[in-house]
Amino acid sequence: MTAQRISEISVTPITVAYRKELGRNSNRENIGANNTEWLVRARTDGGLEGLTIANRYMRVFNDFLKPEGRMEGLVALLRETFLGKRTDEFLEMNGGDAVGVKSPFLDVFRTHGWMNILAFDLVGRDMGVSCVNMLGGPQRDRVDAYDTTLWHQDMVTPENAARQEGEDAAASYNDGYRQFKIKVGRGGRWMLPREGMQRDVEVVLAVRDAVGPDCKIMVDANFGYDGHLNLLEDFVRETLPADIFWLEEMITADVEHYREFRRMRDRLGCQAMLVCGEVDRTPISPVFSDLIGEGLIDGYQPDTVGVGFSTWQAIGRRLESTSVLAIPHNFGNGNFGTRANIVFGAASKGFATLEDERYLPNIYKADGFAFADGSYAVADASGLGLDVDDDTFQRIYAKNEVSISE
Repeated sequence: MTAQRISEISVTPITVAYRKELGRNSNRENIGANNTEWLVRARTDGGLEGLTIANRYMRVFNDFLKPEGRMEGLVALLRETFLGKRTDEFLEMNGGDAVGVKSPFLDVFRTHGWMNILAFDLVGRDMGVSCVNMLGGPQRDRVDAYDTTLWHQDMVTPENAARQEGEDAAASYNDGYRQFKIKVGRGGRWMLPREGMQRDVEVVLAVRDAVGPDCKIMVDANFGYDGHLNLLEDFVRETLPADIFWLEEMITADVEHYREFRRMRDRLGCQAMLVCGEVDRTPISPVFSDLIGEGLIDGYQPDTVGVGFSTWQAIGRRLESTSVLAIPHNFGNGNFGTRANIVFGAASKGFATLEDERYLPNIYKADGFAFADGSYAVADASGLGLDVDDDTFQRIYAKNEVSISE
């Protein structure tokens, strides 16, 4: 490892497009057709370039007088954390394994996990090894993925109602996907509670009919059944024929409510896993630690880009003594997030499957991390193995790049 010095950092907003207009969920308006990747490029004096995205930082804007969520604050944070630092200053290494974060960066990487991923990428490129190997080595050479774009599409095309999700799932199946997550919880905000539950049931059954019996179907209510455990019981009962693989965030994380939920699930003979945790910003926080410790959940979901590789390593060590699977959240992280989760999933012993937003290609070069038959191949490439297509960048995006240097 040559310990190169970081001499330049830039930030550029990059448009990323979904393959269709996405509907709403139980608590958000329609997602729409596009998103933004706040691409961060860190360059060294030896010619290396590491990447991350600052989406998690740019989403916290709540006041023009505060730096968070503004370009001014982001640039200042990147300058203080990375500019002029050497690539060997960030991570504790044991041979080729990253075993922790060096003390000067513990707090900032815990708060801004996306910067921890940049450190991994830089160190991996400097050492000429994959981040998969830095995370302990490959556990699998392909990473399963599920289509997470079945939002409330019935409200985008109301004339089709529940049939729309079935049609979308069939199209996704033809594109090679074999796992599908459906947004439910319509009765939490957009419909009356019982009518919303019935629509949820219709959608789940329509998707099952569309993709056949051998695919995995998951549902995510974004807490849309809070205060309606009786309707949640009806939903679970009426969707038993769909053989749901997991039930995600059906209610807010609470030990007593999850005890009741799990007893109800077992009484009905439902085999679905209970999963939650994408809202845990300081993992593993006390309520989720209790849910894991009492065996009340089967999957735990902090966002990979939000918390970073090092925090997920620590989570994984905690989960190893349990039966709880790692199911990282990945919505809103663009094509970069897909790559970060392929890398983490390839190295994680307890990893279940990757949340795939199915974005169209944008700023990155094509490479060996190709999707086919429901999973992504894991290529042997330095760092994250993700590189910017500079021709596309210069032609479309360079005019919006903000760059700082020593």
